[in-house]
Amino acid sequence: MELTWLQFKNQSHIRLLNENEQVRQYHFYLDSLANERIRQNKGPKKSSRVVITGFLLQENLSLIQQENGSAIYIT
Repeated sequence: MELTWLQFKNQSHIRLLNENEQVRQYHFYLDSLANERIRQNKGPKKSSRVVITGFLLQENLSLIQQENGSAIYIT
């Protein structure tokens, strides 16, 4: 649950600070809440591995061939 500005600044450890520091601490508090929400909403980790299969091509998109004339297929 997010604290409102009034709820935040009336906390005992915040009330003792000057107003500029209270505002600064409130911004830190809001940033930490936002970061926590982002972490929670990411869901399960996805693999960053990319799998590419197909024939190996030259820059001009022609097939690269083996000595026996067959194309090179990568998996």
